[in-house]
Amino acid sequence: MYVAKLIENKSEVLLGKVDRPFFVPIQLIELKLNADNLDNAITQASERLDPIINNPATMRIEQLSNDALILSFRNRQDGLKVSYELQAYN
Repeated sequence: MYVAKLIENKSEVLLGKVDRPFFVPIQLIELKLNADNLDNAITQASERLDPIINNPATMRIEQLSNDALILSFRNRQDGLKVSYELQAYN
């Protein structure tokens, strides 16, 4: 099992400086992913986050370790960066 946790929403950081700030829906703040490997976890996370991803082709994946990584993408509302940490859950 893997977990994807919201670690940064640039819209919230810049609150007051953005005309229409984007807030991540509460059901997407932490995602439990029923995956047996990191590739399946990335696929599941991408599918669940698709409604808020501006352009899936520009999603960045930064490997932290064998079982953890950072997913970063631009949100659909104001185009600012949103980042999730994806890691194995024990």
